[in-house]
Formats: sequence, structure tokens, C-alpha cells
Amino acid sequence: MDQGTRAPIVLIVDEHGESRATMSTILAPDGFEIVEADSADSALAALNQKSPDIVILDFNMRGMNGLELAENVKQRLPNTPIISVTEQRDTRVLVQAVRRGIYDYLLKPINASDLRLSISQALEEKRLKDELSLLKGKLEERTSLFVRMGNSDKVHALVRLLEKIAPTPFTVLIEGESGAGKELVARAIHEMSQVRGGSFVAVDCGAIPETLFESELFGHAKGAFTGAVTNKMGFFEAADNGTLFLDEVCNLSYTSQQKLLRVIEERQVQQLGTTTSRHVNVRIIAASNRSLEKDVENRVFRVDLLHRLKEVSVKVPALRERQEDVAYLANRFLDEFKAQLGLTCTGISRAAMMVLMNDYAWPGNVRELRNVMRQAALTCEDNQQILPGHLPITVTGAAPAPSVPATEPQFDLGKESLADIIKRYSQDLERQIIEQAVKEANGNKVVAAKLLQIDYKTLHRKRKALGLS
Repeated sequence: MDQGTRAPIVLIVDEHGESRATMSTILAPDGFEIVEADSADSALAALNQKSPDIVILDFNMRGMNGLELAENVKQRLPNTPIISVTEQRDTRVLVQAVRRGIYDYLLKPINASDLRLSISQALEEKRLKDELSLLKGKLEERTSLFVRMGNSDKVHALVRLLEKIAPTPFTVLIEGESGAGKELVARAIHEMSQVRGGSFVAVDCGAIPETLFESELFGHAKGAFTGAVTNKMGFFEAADNGTLFLDEVCNLSYTSQQKLLRVIEERQVQQLGTTTSRHVNVRIIAASNRSLEKDVENRVFRVDLLHRLKEVSVKVPALRERQEDVAYLANRFLDEFKAQLGLTCTGISRAAMMVLMNDYAWPGNVRELRNVMRQAALTCEDNQQILPGHLPITVTGAAPAPSVPATEPQFDLGKESLADIIKRYSQDLERQIIEQAVKEANGNKVVAAKLLQIDYKTLHRKRKALGLS
């Protein structure tokens, strides 16, 4: 085992204490963390507390037998290898074990060398499967984000950041405007994380009354308060071995923030009406549509909770900051609504697209663009394109074409040829026009290119040739 890595967890399930003790004695010198269970029920309880790297179980148990328990383990932890041990030399049992995905089959009494070798090979196979699952998850989520958000440079930069932070255990704070896609980013982090096999539980912190905060997040026992007629699992327990997404955490009251801080620090949840706490293994992701630093300055948000939530931060760019994604998203939403509603509009006209890309700031971000395209698709005539009049937005009007201030030309006749003079003045004129277009586009080169009615690559090439940074 490599130094500095977590000790592999081995769950031994056998109702015979002597057998468990024998296997524990064999494995203890190899540095494994041993968890013992004397029945299927106690094994399932152990799975709620730990995520074992390997399970060793006896098929011959009272109640739920080893084959049934193996199926349960495979459903929860599909990459975790299972080694069966039994006194039976029955070929039919062996066939059933193989069909249920059992990695190996050992006979009692256990041979120490056989057990060590089987575990070593099983852990190596698990490591390869975990790496493959992680790579597959990254690829799928990278593709998913590009499909859902666009293919702009800002989206590419965001995806690269998520690929770095997702495999870590750090708490993540996602910052961005409403409708920019914070939950989408949170789900991508979950799918690329080490707990992607668990649940993703999203909680709207602004929708929870302060009086119900503890009950909703931590759960309650029957009779804990008036109206508590049954036991209730809280969001933390529901997200155990998964991810808890605290959306708009900025809306929590100061009192609720203190209770949340305690659970995040201790990873211990105590249901209302009980006296015992339970450990939860939860990856926490929070999101806010406003600056929590400013809320700390205004004394409406705890600075210690901010530090706990912001171990790593992610900024989701607003739609107006990545206008090159507007055309892609508008067409994607239109195709979606056409298929969903059976519409026959033929696309988005050039004039309407210019309005979408250049003449509106999208304060509601992607969510607003989606709503706009839904209504435009519904009001568009059959077999016609969407026109500016179909767009339910108020625009400021198209930006005027760049004008060039008149200057009195000065010619150095006799020293320059006619061709040199024309070349020099044409370059100066082109430089002025491009600089004005970029200025009117507030520095956005994509919008500037559209003002000049050229493509972005041509604008980039001309700016480079004219020495414009």
C-alpha cells in the first residue's frame, strides 16, 4: 500500500465470530481498515457509515443470504469487488455467484496466501474501474456542459476548472446571477466527483421557513413537535454518500447559518426529538446570486460560514459576458420547442438573431433566453422564420454604424508615391473604424465584428496587422 494514501476498507460479513477473527488477523498486517458485520442487516448498516473498497461475505447466513446481500451491495457500490467465502463445494452456488458479479470464491478454512492474493487483484481491478468511471464521467459532463451552455471560451475555461476541483473533497461555492446555470454547474461537479454514485439533493434555501430549517435539513423523530406524526429524514441524510446542493444560501437567516455551520464542521446530524447524532459523508456545494463578502460586510452573513463554504469558488459567467453562446442556445431552445410542441417555424431570421445577440443585456440570463424563445416559437407563423416582432423583449435599438470623423488629409507629395499615400491613409481609416466599433461594442470583439459585418477571425487578423492590442 502506498504511503500517504487512505487505508483500503474491508468489510467482512460472517455470522461466525471465529471466522471473522481469522480473516481480520490475516489482513491486519497489510494495513487494511477492517469493518466486521455478523449478519446481512448489520452489513447494510455498516454500508451507511462506510464505503468499503472490498466486501468479503459468507453465503451461508440466516435471514438474507450472501447472494441477496451481494446484489444489494452491487446496487449501491457497483465498482466494489465482492469475495465470497463458504464451506460448500457446490458448483451451482459458484455459478450463481459468478452471475451476480462475485469477483472470487474461496473455500473455508481460509488460506492466508489465497485471501491476500485475491484481495490484491480485486483492489487493482477496482482501481482501474474507478479511473475508467471517472474519465467517462468527465467526458460525459464536459460534453453535457457544452451542449447545455455553449462552446464559448468562457464555457471552455469553466469546464477546465470543474475538471480540476470536482474530484477533490472541498466544499464549493458557486457564484453567479440568477438563471446563469449554477445548478447545472453543481450537477456537473457531482457527476465528476468521487461521490457521483450517491444522490444529488438540491435544496432551495430561500424556500425553507426558519422555523422548519432544522426539520428539513436534519430530520425529526415522530412526536418531536406538533404535527410530527412520523419520522422524517432530513436533506443531509438523504444526501449521505452523495452531494448536497444548497442553492441561494445567501437567503438563510443568521440563526440558521449557525446551525448549518455546526453540521458542516462536524459532519454529524442530530434529528429533532433525538439525543444521538449520526455521521454523514456529504459533498457540499453552495450557490449564491449575490456577493457573500458584501453580506458579511453588512453583517447579514457569518464570515466563518463563508470560509467553510468557499474552500473553492466557481464563477458562472452571465450570458451577456459570452454573447457568442446566444445564437447556439437560441437555436437549441427553438429546436427543443419545435419537437416538443409540434411547431413548424423554419428558424430565426438574421434580424431577430442580431437583436438577440446585440441589442439586449439578458438580465435573466439563460433562463430568460429560454422563455423568450418559447414565446417566439409559439407566436411565429407556420412555416415562417422568427422575426424581431416575435421576441417579447424591449430592446434599446440597433447600434448605429460606425462613423469616421472628418479630417483634413495631409499629403507629402514628392516623397511618397500615390500608392504609398493611399495605403497609409487606408490603414489609418481602417484602424479608426475598427477602434470605434470595438469601443461601441464595449470591448466585445464578437459584437464589433457583427457591427462591421465581418467574421470574428477577419477582425482578429486585421487588428493584429494594424498593431491593435
